[in-house]
Amino acid sequence: MKADANRERRAVLCRELAALRCGAAVLTRSEDCFYYTGYTGEDAVVLVAARSGKTWLLTDPRYREEAERSARDCEVVMWKGSPASHAGGILRKLRVKSVGITANHMTVQFLSTLQTAAPAVGTPEDVSPLISRQRAVKSAGEIRAMREALACAETSFRTARARWKTGMTEADVKNDLEWEMRRNGASGTAFDTIVASGANASLPHAHAGKRKVAAGKMLLIDFGARLGHCNSDLTRTLWPGDIPPVWKKRYAAVLAAQLAAIAAIGPGVHGADVHRLAVDVFSKTGLAGYFTHGLGHGVGLVVHEDPRLSPSWDKPLAPGHIVTVEPGVYFPGSGGIRTEDMVLVTAKGREVLSSLGKDLDSMVI
Repeated sequence: MKADANRERRAVLCRELAALRCGAAVLTRSEDCFYYTGYTGEDAVVLVAARSGKTWLLTDPRYREEAERSARDCEVVMWKGSPASHAGGILRKLRVKSVGITANHMTVQFLSTLQTAAPAVGTPEDVSPLISRQRAVKSAGEIRAMREALACAETSFRTARARWKTGMTEADVKNDLEWEMRRNGASGTAFDTIVASGANASLPHAHAGKRKVAAGKMLLIDFGARLGHCNSDLTRTLWPGDIPPVWKKRYAAVLAAQLAAIAAIGPGVHGADVHRLAVDVFSKTGLAGYFTHGLGHGVGLVVHEDPRLSPSWDKPLAPGHIVTVEPGVYFPGSGGIRTEDMVLVTAKGREVLSSLGKDLDSMVI
């Protein structure tokens, strides 16, 4: 079944390549290699011939067995010289004159070596947008895998938060949560877990350190589990003890912005419009100037991918897209609040995939 899914993905890619008059694609990003072949190792290049659909997976002898096991419907080749020159040799034999590459990942040196080995290849075509578009729409199997990654993160959070208390450091909380996710089956974290206490929470991408969890000071936690090559992404802002009134009002505004945005998500709705709805809520409470980032992003094989909920994403959402919705407000020297959930775009609207509580009472630890 997995091989069938990979073949179907490559068939779509080949149709797109043909429309661009590309004879082949050379892919160097590990997530793309996995997406189109199922290969689970490292150090690989995938070459797909547009006309025949034949696919080569080039790697080195360290990964021969893993490649043959995981990319069973591809021709596994141990590269000679360098991966770029070997791929170029295949292009030369195929008499390819135009090749698709992922320009946002392929190095200048790789491309130069590729073109030296295949002199007939002209200016390459950047196929990053079409691959991103294809990967953004999740299949039923991918949605199941995403649910599992999310369940791992949520279960771990619920268990670990019962152990958190004042006096612990941000690093203590981070290590405890990451250990719990691994104990529950995660192969790793989706990204470097953010744990920020008090004034440190004014940094959207704060680094966990020696700052201690303190009563009345928020504890912002942005986390995700990586499971089965899929990622999850969640944020909750907790408070040890009572929540100061000013932060209660700010939290209410953040939650209202998130709920309004989620309610608007559906097929055909543009990501920029969803972002604007959140801004409108913050404007009514005088907090728009403290909301400084995009509202959300796609999640999948990488934790930040298309589509986006941001001012620049004037494109429609589609069934199968999974996005985060994560409004936040940040006050330098004082603190910050963010709440984040994952949402699936369905044929008729949306489904909130995450289930962690986020009312004020559930934020107190």
